Amino acid sequence: MNEGIRIDNIKLHPIFEDIESIFWFFILANNTLANPETRNIIKKGNDPVIISMLEKYENNVGLKTKINNRNNRYNSKANIKKETIVIGKTMAILTYDYILLSEYFSILSPLEEFKFLKFIRNGAAHCNKFNLKDEKGNWKLSERELISWNEKNIDRGLHKTTVFNNFVFFGDMFLLANFFSEKIKEFNGSK
Repeated sequence: MNEGIRIDNIKLHPIFEDIESIFWFFILANNTLANPETRNIIKKGNDPVIISMLEKYENNVGLKTKINNRNNRYNSKANIKKETIVIGKTMAILTYDYILLSEYFSILSPLEEFKFLKFIRNGAAHCNKFNLKDEKGNWKLSERELISWNEKNIDRGLHKTTVFNNFVFFGDMFLLANFFSEKIKEFNGSK
């Protein structure tokens, strides 16, 4: 994470509290499991199920830790690409559905950013691929149409390409939920 981000200043709107919880939990869990002291505590425990889960996690992500005994620091490496894809897809689908079912749908749905989210969500829900054509094979975007958010552009050229982690990442979904939270705050402040 960027050292300039003030975590205590981030508070998503209550309709996105699950998104916020998923995001923090994922980051904290992976960082905690990267700590060799934490893993040693778990392995010294008496719960064979938890120990086997930890061992499976270590194997699945190829977790390797190098400890520098001179300064008592460690450096862990793991391949969590699959996990970040799953978390990103989950966050995209939930963010879209929470907006769809909320009282703010009519305010947020006309925004270009919501259209952006819709394409991300649909790709996430359908094999992690952009599908920019309808059931009849007609394009959902005009020839030169761009749907943009945060310097990312969706156009026809993305048809059938991978959504997560090639075009967006799970952190982008957190930032997009934060964007919608700010829009809701603006709306509620103008009432």
